[in-house]
Amino acid sequence: MNFICLRHMSAKQSVSFIVISIFFAACTGAFLLPVLPAHAQASSGQTVLIGFAGGLGKKTQSNLSYSARDGAQMAVDDANQRKLQIGGRPVFFKLLVADDQSDVNFARVTAKSFVASGVAGVIGHNTTDTSVAAAPIYADAGIPQLSPTSTGRQFTQGGYRTAFQLLGHSDITSILLAKVSLDMLKAKRVAVIDNGTALGAALAEVFLRQVKQDGGLVVLRDTVNSKTSDFNGVLSRVKSEGADLLFFTGVGPQAVAFSQHCQRLGVNSTLLLSGGAVNLEFPDSGPYPEGTHLLLHGLPVESRPGYAQFEKAYSKKFDSPLTAYAMFSYDAVGMLIEALRKNNSVDPKAAVETLHNMQYKGISGTVSFAVDGSQNNPPYTLYRISQRKWQVVRTFGG
Repeated sequence: MNFICLRHMSAKQSVSFIVISIFFAACTGAFLLPVLPAHAQASSGQTVLIGFAGGLGKKTQSNLSYSARDGAQMAVDDANQRKLQIGGRPVFFKLLVADDQSDVNFARVTAKSFVASGVAGVIGHNTTDTSVAAAPIYADAGIPQLSPTSTGRQFTQGGYRTAFQLLGHSDITSILLAKVSLDMLKAKRVAVIDNGTALGAALAEVFLRQVKQDGGLVVLRDTVNSKTSDFNGVLSRVKSEGADLLFFTGVGPQAVAFSQHCQRLGVNSTLLLSGGAVNLEFPDSGPYPEGTHLLLHGLPVESRPGYAQFEKAYSKKFDSPLTAYAMFSYDAVGMLIEALRKNNSVDPKAAVETLHNMQYKGISGTVSFAVDGSQNNPPYTLYRISQRKWQVVRTFGG
């Protein structure tokens, strides 16, 4: 059985196969994976393997891992159409897709399988926790790990030279959100609610610190469970405190439900959200109320050269919703392949050094990395809902 067929397996089958492969290796010293690394193929050409890991267990509209996976696949397909040569030999890129179920233990197992398969690099993982869990494994093997979705500051604070972050990290995001709250939205009384996740708590804490540092007044700080849909108690407190701005770190369907509860309870605070809360109807506002503000990673699509063609090609090829994660994943693969091409080698350790010194012009904008692997000058766009549309207020960075 070939590891590549993980792409066509169900979630449980994918994970089971990886676990069985690890167990088999421990018992026999062999893997049920390609025996030779990517650069040890027939002299007529070489197959270069690129790993993709994300939480692909259930295909729903709110599962953004699918658009990230498809963006990576599209980049691989586009590269193969260019008929590239590396080291004087034709190369064919192949994406190995694994479902880590957004679980740190499965992320570690997946990382070990990718290392054993001889990948030239990994796109992922799709959450901060899973990216952090897998990072030391890739570092030990000298394999570049480019995450198009993980925004937690801790991902690039581990000291691993192989870790790269294509989105602005949570500290940058929180500081910018705090500045927006006080300088642009003129908030006088601020309420902050995080969604009980490590990333949500980190966003909230840095946001609070910056608001206080800049002289703002925080009237409420609270936490809800990331899976709850009961916000009555906490929103009643927001209302009684008279907060004129409410920052919530929730994402996806929970953020939508939170906003709907705000409307039902008559909470008049301006709602401020971070990028994970974007609704799938974007640029339509969907169920979000007028006046809601959202800080998204990246610049507006109309300002991105080549995005119109990218959108058309993606929609023709895939049935997953086109989200910003598809674009960042596409650029992550493109940047990795460009590093291999620049080195004229498929050695992942050489690619790591090249990535640290690259300035790559992608669909998402110009990407380059700081010493710790976080993105230099990451781009953001602040949106506000007006007339049932997300309207651009201002761009930052990029």
